[in-house]
Amino acid sequence: MLLFSFIPTTLWRHAGRMLCVLGAVCALGASAQPSAEADTLHHHRQIGQKVKRTGSLVYRFMKGFNDFDTTYIAPNRYNYTFMGQSTSYYQLYKLEGRSADGNTQSISTKAAPSMKMGPYFGWRWIFLGYTFDVTHPHSGVKSQEFNLSLYSAMLGCDLLVNKNSGEFRLRKAQGFEGVSPSAVKGMKFKGLDVKTVSFSAYYVKNHRHFSYPATYNQSTEQLRSCGSLLVGGGFSKQHVKFNYTALPALLLGTEEKPLLIDELKMSDLYYKYYYISAGYGYNWVIVPHLLLGASVMPTIGLRKMRGERIKTQEVLSDLVNLSLDCTMRAGLVYNDGRWFAGLSYIGHLLMYRKHSFAFTNSINYCNLYAGFYFGLKKAYRRPKR
Repeated sequence: MLLFSFIPTTLWRHAGRMLCVLGAVCALGASAQPSAEADTLHHHRQIGQKVKRTGSLVYRFMKGFNDFDTTYIAPNRYNYTFMGQSTSYYQLYKLEGRSADGNTQSISTKAAPSMKMGPYFGWRWIFLGYTFDVTHPHSGVKSQEFNLSLYSAMLGCDLLVNKNSGEFRLRKAQGFEGVSPSAVKGMKFKGLDVKTVSFSAYYVKNHRHFSYPATYNQSTEQLRSCGSLLVGGGFSKQHVKFNYTALPALLLGTEEKPLLIDELKMSDLYYKYYYISAGYGYNWVIVPHLLLGASVMPTIGLRKMRGERIKTQEVLSDLVNLSLDCTMRAGLVYNDGRWFAGLSYIGHLLMYRKHSFAFTNSINYCNLYAGFYFGLKKAYRRPKR
């Protein structure tokens, strides 16, 4: 009997203790639940505030691309643009070699110049158009080229893809014994194949007062003369195939008396160039609505041959030689806010220079254009009565 009565009493005591514990846990859980929900809500609010601040920073950053002082620069008041443009394209190549005894020879050649014409239609800063070659539709040079330039108040970039092969024309040859530099002028040459890819980006320091778009894409108008420092960087690569045996016999000489030095008997050149750049641009307002602008952006950096390991000595040699590439721009434009017309030039000079061999590639574009704006933006429309 004693044993029987002891067991239930013990169980009841433990059960009572367990109920007390469970009650306390439930009470804690009930009081903790609102606290956890409040913490979660506070955390979500913090995230929302961070997203809002980030969005505001991104918006201000994007807006800053085209932020300018309206006492210096007038905005375009229209949404749409129609323009007719002709683009003349001209490219020159120069190969130069120096022998161990100091004899220097150079050969200059060119691709056939071309002119393309066509209409363009623009919506704000986006332009679409089509051009066709009107000068050499059946030229002996097989040319593929793509040139894209984007300009904003603060930043800009250039992308260039160019490939030329086929039949070129020699311009002159120097350093060949008994041969006049102009003796080869106009002779056909089929031994060259060049592919160039180049990308550069730059920052306009004084972008609130100086407008690149005013000179080169007519999306704004420069009201007062001003200049700016330009800084940036980029990358380019060139692949050159040169078949010297296709040169005229006048330059090759004979087996008994060869004229061409060994340093020019290269067959394949492939290099990459990583660089930084700094330059200056200036816009001169000659009279109201008439603008003359120009800029120069030289570069300095590191050239690397295919399969070549970067060595400190080679890097220092490149910097000491100062074999600079360069981008040059110039433009003359009339823009009264509704009609515009102008002329612009963009030139890319790309050079490779080592101890015994040098290669220069000059790519030039000249644009002649005229057009008008239409579709007044909402901010400039007169309110309806």
